[in-house]
Amino acid sequence: MRSIVLSTKEFQYLFNILLIHHKEIIEKINFVKEKDNVVITLDDDTTFNIWQLATDNIALHFDENYEPTEEGWILEHFIDKFYF
Repeated sequence: MRSIVLSTKEFQYLFNILLIHHKEIIEKINFVKEKDNVVITLDDDTTFNIWQLATDNIALHFDENYEPTEEGWILEHFIDKFYF
């Protein structure tokens, strides 16, 4: 099992956007809200699935200057945080 610390904004993006159509992944995630963060606990397969979704979606979130948009930054953080 892995524990990953997300900001509240990252957590909301994860559950409300990235995983919106992936209930089977959401069901495998445990989370605890702290002050400004949310600590999620998940197994290696679920971690990899989220990493893969972030990797698949990041190309869609760059501006005309090839800079990441706000969503692009969140996805880049996910790629770093969920990589193992």
